[in-house]
Amino acid sequence: MLEVLAGSAPPQALWDMIGERDKPDFLAFLLGYARRLRGEERDTVRALAAPYLPDLEAQLKSGSAEERGLAVQSLAGMGLPEYASTVARALDDESPVVAMMAARGLFRPGLERYFGNVLRRLPRFTLWSRSYLASMLAGGGPATAPHLRDQLADPKEPPVVRAVAADALRALNDLPSVEVAARILETEEDRELVTGCLRLIHQLGHREYVDVVMPFVTDSDPVIRAAAVAAVGALGSKEDVPILQCLLDDDAYWVSLQAARGLMALGEARLLEQLVEGHGPWALIARQVLTE
Repeated sequence: MLEVLAGSAPPQALWDMIGERDKPDFLAFLLGYARRLRGEERDTVRALAAPYLPDLEAQLKSGSAEERGLAVQSLAGMGLPEYASTVARALDDESPVVAMMAARGLFRPGLERYFGNVLRRLPRFTLWSRSYLASMLAGGGPATAPHLRDQLADPKEPPVVRAVAADALRALNDLPSVEVAARILETEEDRELVTGCLRLIHQLGHREYVDVVMPFVTDSDPVIRAAAVAAVGALGSKEDVPILQCLLDDDAYWVSLQAARGLMALGEARLLEQLVEGHGPWALIARQVLTE
């Protein structure tokens, strides 16, 4: 294999060593290289795999879940865009793991015409963590942002799906999505969706959006309060210092911590230094933020 990659041996020298029973193991072996190599060396790996990829289409129809998963991984890793339509059919595989492998393989730059196929099936994948799904969607690059904005704004979508879209847009630094998130905060109450929008505004918004997030600093849900306080600290001004100072006394540790971080961001290090000189939870939180 190394000789072929170096150009000192032809691909046929390696193919001659592969028996019929060796094909699955050989593809798994090549896939390990394909994940690590780039440029001409990756093209060489794809060429080595090419004669064996047609057999995987049949494996996707009749193989076990493990075999179907390897087939999807191999086609996505070494057969795109030629086999993109085959990988797309695996989005409806009865195994959610195989379907997720297909989704992950298709959501990348150059395959934008398949993004809609993946997004329509996103509710099926909500057993995966929000961060994992958002990372997958952000992997599609800037071209996916309009699709994600539509999904975030659509009240017919499940709240968790809209929250994932918000997380992905935040990872893409998509500025137009800030206004979408602000409108959502006017009507929605779901924790996942509200926190997703607050975090998006926190990262990409500006001073004008402080009034949008401010009502949430007194929300009954501490997760929402913490996200809102973090946003106020990032987007606020000296006028908001008294509010953050009051929130240091919040019952939830994470809310108090975000308030202290907000004070530091707004230039109130001296106030935190004074708190360190005292006793109790305020002193511990102030010390942590000053250490950070």
